[in-house]
Amino acid sequence: MSKRQAIVVGSGPNGLAAAIELARAEFAVTVYEAAPTPGGGARTLPLMQPGHLHDVCSAAHPIGAASPFFASVPWDDVEWITPEVSVSHPLDGGNAVGVLRSVDETAQLLGSDGSEYLKLMRPIVAEFAAILSGSLQPLLEGWRRPVTMARFGLVAVRSIASLAKRFDT
Repeated sequence: MSKRQAIVVGSGPNGLAAAIELARAEFAVTVYEAAPTPGGGARTLPLMQPGHLHDVCSAAHPIGAASPFFASVPWDDVEWITPEVSVSHPLDGGNAVGVLRSVDETAQLLGSDGSEYLKLMRPIVAEFAAILSGSLQPLLEGWRRPVTMARFGLVAVRSIASLAKRFDT
């Protein structure tokens, strides 16, 4: 009997995950990608200046890097890059705000808003493993820590305009 075959279109994180799962289920898998390099929106390439890497689409992949699925894959040629400044955003007046890997270092850069930032972020960082686990599970399976998930949900469901009111600058 011939092996079952599958075709996956796109080699982004979702396409690769599907291809890997199909291969684990003993399908012969072919992945088609229109771009010259694999990775979809999770690709990082030297686009503008030599020595500087740029995200092609999405700018942050913390869930992908921490995902239990991707942790189960023995990657040989894939590296999750974690920049010193994870996210930045331009502000009016020529200023910008950035988020560093360290919550404490980011808070120091925020001046008078640092303590409010710590109140917002420390609980999320402290419970990140539980939040991640609960967020990546089906709803009925993932809420083994309902108080933690509810506390996170109360912050996550707010609009950015409402959240911004916590800060003075």
